[in-house]
Amino acid sequence: MLSLVTSILTLIVLYLISRNILRTPIMGLVPPMLLSLDKMYIDFSTISMLDIYATFFATLSIFLLTSERRFAMPMLGITIGLALSCKWSTVFLVFLPPAYYVLNRKWQVLRFYPLCLLMAAMTYTMTYSVFFAAGHSFHDFISLQWRMIEFHQHRHFEGGPKPLWILMNFLTGVEGPTRIQTLLLDPVNKTVTVVGSAQGLSLIQWYNPLTWPTSFSSSLLSFYYSIREDRRLVPIPLGFMLLLASTSTGKPFIWYVLPGLPLGLFSLAYVITRAYTKSESRRVTRILLAAYLASVVFWSLLVRLPPFVVT
Repeated sequence: MLSLVTSILTLIVLYLISRNILRTPIMGLVPPMLLSLDKMYIDFSTISMLDIYATFFATLSIFLLTSERRFAMPMLGITIGLALSCKWSTVFLVFLPPAYYVLNRKWQVLRFYPLCLLMAAMTYTMTYSVFFAAGHSFHDFISLQWRMIEFHQHRHFEGGPKPLWILMNFLTGVEGPTRIQTLLLDPVNKTVTVVGSAQGLSLIQWYNPLTWPTSFSSSLLSFYYSIREDRRLVPIPLGFMLLLASTSTGKPFIWYVLPGLPLGLFSLAYVITRAYTKSESRRVTRILLAAYLASVVFWSLLVRLPPFVVT
């Protein structure tokens, strides 16, 4: 239940970001619509895994950063700390505020960013209150963090697939070559017999060819346009690209991309909006946009990829 509520709140925050930057209420509905139709997002909204909470806090951090409202800085520190307490993959959030403040020449705000980091560190530590209440010391806390770092270092740099493997997964929907075996269980004789095997490709059943690859390419375009035209947009495509870069080594799972997925889909909506506003025939553009959104709905609701194909 809590994961469902959190996923709904994420859609609301994403709409607020879209409305503020795209400045059109109708087009502002496109990013939350695309996210609400994403199969991976839907599945994680029904199970209470930390990834869906990390997605909410990451999206909320982007909203606080780009809204430039009063008291946004301390709230930004708190949300970054909460995001990191859910998933370390959200570490990309730490680098976005400095890039945003420098590119927008907000030097006075940048001076207070170390306080934001201190707030994030305090918030992260406070999420271990149960750990401390159980009698563990601060030294135990530091030792635990170090062991976690060693675990991630082992997972990311020792063995595993080639670099950029998760990017290939995200762009193609193919997890990689695999072999499946059919086992026959005999409960009477208590034996297990292999009766067949097949070599093939493992597919990502959540994959959507209409949004995942285009969100990556749109992030590259959005980052280029943001530098030239609207630097308020910079943290969104930059955050998505940093997340993909940080998860592109070792053996990560495809759902590690989830905290940045709203950013990628927003970048896609931004490119669509820009194409619409600069098109010479808006009627034709509206028809193409409606056809595209209808195709996304069709794929999301009616198409299901098989988990495995024989090669």
